Amino acid sequence: MLQTAGCYRFMRTLEDKKKVVADYIQWYFIYRNHLSIQSFREGLATLDFLNALEQHPSLFFSFMCYTETRLTADLLENIFHVQFGPPGSSRRQEETRVISYWQDYLLSVEERNGSLSLEDILMFATGLREIPPAAIQPKPWLLFQTTSRFPVADVCANTIKIPVLHSYEDFQEAMDYGIQNSPGFGLP
Repeated sequence: MLQTAGCYRFMRTLEDKKKVVADYIQWYFIYRNHLSIQSFREGLATLDFLNALEQHPSLFFSFMCYTETRLTADLLENIFHVQFGPPGSSRRQEETRVISYWQDYLLSVEERNGSLSLEDILMFATGLREIPPAAIQPKPWLLFQTTSRFPVADVCANTIKIPVLHSYEDFQEAMDYGIQNSPGFGLP
């Protein structure tokens, strides 16, 4: 690898070793990727985007650089589109009650320091531990189900089906049990 990088030389001192390591790191991260970086710059220059990026870097920071955002109940709630039944139907009334359980449940998980976290709920529903900077694709959906007492998720479609239950306590117990007993792709 050192010969490929053009960093191969005879080392007599510890300082020579440090120079070789510095040269290799520069080759590995900059020169080896030079064509890719240049191609990326040319792509950004399309429609004068590179010029705008250079003039106003702070405006593009959130889009171009990763920043870890703390997952909150409100943020998690807003990720999901809710699929309600027809307006005015008895099904819609039940779903409206259960969506309030869902909102209370998210707040409860955020506030308590138990074994379940908001990240666990996101992982259960989407297979992701955090929200990607470019958003989640496909857009996550929150559906209602009466066939199972426990939540069911389809991570390929980013869909979570929550149970329609008659009390918040039953809902919380079912959600905790369902999410905690799903392995999450073998991740701890």
